[in-house]
Amino acid sequence: MSWTFDHLAFNTADGQTLQDTFGQLLGLTPGRRPPFPFPGRWLYQDAHALVHVIEQPTFTDTALSHIAFRTDEPAHSVLQRVRDSGLPYQLAQVPEEGIWQVFVQMPGGLVIELDAFA
Repeated sequence: MSWTFDHLAFNTADGQTLQDTFGQLLGLTPGRRPPFPFPGRWLYQDAHALVHVIEQPTFTDTALSHIAFRTDEPAHSVLQRVRDSGLPYQLAQVPEEGIWQVFVQMPGGLVIELDAFA
């Protein structure tokens, strides 16, 4: 089993300001984002979306949503390991991508996203 850092995700009411700031500081540029049923944007370095912005009008401050990792391990194996851990989780799929997302609530409240293909 091998894991690679994939992205950081932030909740914010002001996606444009966050995009501008990451652009100025890190040179990240906006790019393609799958058609999720909620507003947001992905910010890229070369071909990799390092920062995902989730636009939530109810947020007064920008907050870390989750940290994501990806693997080449099959999604069913990842999901079984998470189930065996007893940690709370939510399961989702990236629209039009075939990637399963397992959002795991870690002790202390941090959420990690584990991405794997079916």
